[in-house]
Amino acid sequence: MRHFQIRRGQRLPSAGVPVQHAVDDRTVTSVGLLGSDLPGLRPHFEVEEGDLVEKGQVLFTDRKDPRVAFVSPLAGRVTGISFGARKTLSSCIVTATEDASPDHATSPIEATDHQSIRDVLRSRGMWSAFRTRPFGRIPDADAKTLAIFVNACQASMRAPDPSVVLQGREDLFRLGISHLKQMTEGKVFVCQSPGEALCAQDDRVEVVSFGGTLAAGLSGTHIDCLYPIRAGIEVWTIGYQDVIAIGHLFATGQYLGERFFSVSGGGSAPARIVRSCLGAKISDICSEQESPCALAGDTLTGHPATYLGRFDLQISVGSNVIATTSVERRSHGSGPSALIATRALDNALAPDILPVPLLRALSIGDSETAKRLGCLALVEEDVAALSRVCTSGAPYEALLRLVLNELMAETA
Repeated sequence: MRHFQIRRGQRLPSAGVPVQHAVDDRTVTSVGLLGSDLPGLRPHFEVEEGDLVEKGQVLFTDRKDPRVAFVSPLAGRVTGISFGARKTLSSCIVTATEDASPDHATSPIEATDHQSIRDVLRSRGMWSAFRTRPFGRIPDADAKTLAIFVNACQASMRAPDPSVVLQGREDLFRLGISHLKQMTEGKVFVCQSPGEALCAQDDRVEVVSFGGTLAAGLSGTHIDCLYPIRAGIEVWTIGYQDVIAIGHLFATGQYLGERFFSVSGGGSAPARIVRSCLGAKISDICSEQESPCALAGDTLTGHPATYLGRFDLQISVGSNVIATTSVERRSHGSGPSALIATRALDNALAPDILPVPLLRALSIGDSETAKRLGCLALVEEDVAALSRVCTSGAPYEALLRLVLNELMAETA
């Protein structure tokens, strides 16, 4: 197993913060499917507000390609559908009902070839688990990838430990990996924190460990080290809990909306692991005292939210001052501040990219210069820390998305 020690990026604490390994089950009152997780998607709804839906039932499809379906993580009633600009999705809210029917008995799904596996994932709500590099979009239904990166790293000291989440689910994880192997002619890279390998290696599966800074938990770092993005190359990323869900889907025929999150407060209090639902309402997971200051994400890059996003695995409470500093600077300052090169700025960007020239290009929307500087290897999570430590207070996640959308339009 290869190992990479990442030296750029926000430093990990010298001593780990304790995490409780006991799992706390939390029932949610509602879940949200958020348009911010599906950039550019224009949905065609199969349901209306007020409709009762079962877990795994199709809520909407991609208007561009109806084969790609998006399903409900739980049984309940559709209580909110809202749209953004140009009929893109803003949110779809499903509220749990007390008389929700149990899962229907199903049987394993037999799919061993490339096309049949794709058909199942597209029609049963799992296609949205993949993200492309470049551009950070859901892959086109017929797209091919040269490699798949499974992120099984502990993204921060207080994030859920994948080895704990995988306990008792190892067979489902391995089954999911075996199906991913059929999705690409290249390798499946299982990227994990240092320790015992989470699955076996073969000529198509390589397990690689990453340690050092917080950047070691970013898929952008994994790709930069193992399969750098170049013109004409497309690779996909997926989280380890989605790999478990894929294995569960093929093993049982049932959609798995269950996810594990960590909830951590300030100080030395241990983070706790919570088992809940994809897209859960944060106030259902946090206590009444924690909810008003809860952030989706870690203390450095978290943001205020009502519902957890598709890829959120962590909730931080009592740390909102850190996450909103740059927002307050933009809201209350007299104008944009200067972009000053600092050590913190240099350490906030994980891949081998010059941060100050890139940020200047993003700030003025110079997509060609940003492309030459390596922005195609990045998505919002890779630059989230920059918005917190940069003296300019610019929202680099949003600026990067604008540049990526422009570059993507040029290649269409």
